[in-house]
Amino acid sequence: MKTMKNLAISLCVLGGMYTSGASAEVVQDCVLSGEVVSVNQQSSEKMRVRFHKMEHGELANCNLKGRAKRGRVDADITMEGLELPKGSKVTYAFQQTRSEANWQLLSVQRPVLLTSKD
Repeated sequence: MKTMKNLAISLCVLGGMYTSGASAEVVQDCVLSGEVVSVNQQSSEKMRVRFHKMEHGELANCNLKGRAKRGRVDADITMEGLELPKGSKVTYAFQQTRSEANWQLLSVQRPVLLTSKD
C-alpha cells in the first residue's frame, strides 16, 4: 500500500513538472485585434492584417507590444478556407514557442455593404 502511495505521489510530481515545462516553453502569448487590409488575389489562402490592439495572453507576455508603439503591426496569415473581405475586423490569438508560431481566429466582423435603390 505504501508503494502505491509513493508511486501516486511520484506521478503527480512528474506530471506537475511536465505541465510547467510545457507552459514555460511558450515565449509569446498575445490576443490581437485588427483589420484585414488585403487579400492575395492569386491565392485566396493568404491575407494581410494590420493589428491595432494587443494584449498579453495567459501563458506569456506579448512582445509585439513594443513594436506596436513604433507603429502598427502587420502580419501575413493563412485563411484556411475562410473568405474574409478587405475591411473585416478580426481578433486572433498568437502563441509562439521556441519551435513554432500559431495563429487562431477568435472572432470576425465582416463589413456591411449598403446599397441604395436608384
